[in-house]
Amino acid sequence: MRPPGRGRTHDGEVTTTTTSLPGAVRAEVRRALHPPYDLPLGIAGNGLLLTACWTLLPTRAVDALFRFQGPFAFAMVLALWIYSDVPATNPLGADAGHSIAALDDPAALRRLLYAKNLALWLLATPVCVLVAVAIGLAERKPVTALVTAAWVTLVPLGALGAAAWVGIRWPYHPLPLRDRWAGRRQWRPMLLRWTVLILAPFLVVPFLTTVLTVPSLLLWWSEGRGGRITDRQFAAGLLLTAVLAAVAWPAGHRAGARLARRRRERLTAYLADPTQG
Repeated sequence: MRPPGRGRTHDGEVTTTTTSLPGAVRAEVRRALHPPYDLPLGIAGNGLLLTACWTLLPTRAVDALFRFQGPFAFAMVLALWIYSDVPATNPLGADAGHSIAALDDPAALRRLLYAKNLALWLLATPVCVLVAVAIGLAERKPVTALVTAAWVTLVPLGALGAAAWVGIRWPYHPLPLRDRWAGRRQWRPMLLRWTVLILAPFLVVPFLTTVLTVPSLLLWWSEGRGGRITDRQFAAGLLLTAVLAAVAWPAGHRAGARLARRRRERLTAYLADPTQG
C-alpha cells in the first residue's frame, strides 16, 4: 500500500493525505465544524439569502431570478443555491496543504475531491430535506415531499464533480479581505480574478444541474403537456435524472483528477504561494 502523501500548509505545517475515503470525509467534516466554520456559515448564509429573496422581493423580481415557482420548487432551488458556493468550485485552493500532498497520487486526489463533496453534502442536504418535509406537511402532500426530498438529496450532487474543474483550472486562495485589499496593486489576481471566481459557482452549479435535468424536463413536459404533472410523473423524471447524476459525479471527478495531474506543476507552485491571490 502506498504511504499517505505529504504536503505543507501556508504556515509550514506538514499535512498528510488519509488512505481511506471514510477517514477523509471524517477529516473534512471535523475541519468544517471547527473555526473559522467556513462551510457551515456559507450554508447558513446562502440559505438565509435565498429565503429573503424568495419571500421579500417583489413578485416580478422573484419571477426574474427564479424560473421555478411553487412551494416545493423552493426546496429544490434552496438546494441549488446552497451548493452553489465556493466549496463546489474551489476544492484545491481552499485546502492548499492537503491538495499539494495529493497531486502526485491520482487515487488520493480523487479521494480528496470526493471527501470535500461528501462533507458539503452531509452538512447541506439535511437542511434542504427538512425544508421539503416541512412544506409537504404544510401542503398535506407527503408523496410530493418525499420525491422532492429525494431530488435535493441526489441530483445536485451529480453536478459537483464537473463543478470542481473550475477550481482545478483556476484555483484561488481564501485570503482575508484586508490581505486582498493590501495587494490591490496586483488587481488582476487579487481582485478581478477572485471576484469572478467567487461568483462563478452561482452560474456553474445551476447550469450543470439543469443539464442533468434536461431529460426529466422533457419527460415532464411531454407527460404534463405544459400543465401540472402527477407524483408518478415527477418520480419517473427524478429516477432518470438520478441515474445521470450517479454517472456524472464519479465521471466528473475522474476527469478533474486527470486535469489536475496534467497541471500539477503549475498547481503546486500556485497553491504553495498565497501571494498569488
